[in-house]
Amino acid sequence: MKNKFELTIISAERKVFDGEVENVLAPGMIGDFLVLSNHAPCISSIRPGFLEFSEGTSQKKRYFVSGGIIEVINNVVSVLVDYAIAGDKVVKEDITTLITEVDDKLSTGDIINRDDLQLRKNDLEEALKQA
Repeated sequence: MKNKFELTIISAERKVFDGEVENVLAPGMIGDFLVLSNHAPCISSIRPGFLEFSEGTSQKKRYFVSGGIIEVINNVVSVLVDYAIAGDKVVKEDITTLITEVDDKLSTGDIINRDDLQLRKNDLEEALKQA
């Protein structure tokens, strides 16, 4: 039984990762979820946070993702995000800047998506704690 599957992470700018992995831990909208080989087909939104995966070594790779979509089908996992930063390159200032941008939007008068922005801010603050 093959324990690996294909993972592709694509940002708006480039293909961030493409290769075989043993597992993926994704920041789902209602909680983190683990994808293993032969996972049931699904598609889900992901929130801003850290996406982790293992290629079979004891060391996990970690990326900060802006939020986006994950699709799992026939042992192929595709992650589409606005941007992704390798975990070892993420600095707290990057996430703090994103929080400030959301705060700026929240401080404007009449905005329709205030609740969505507040949830995004909460997710970013949680990611900041993990950075």
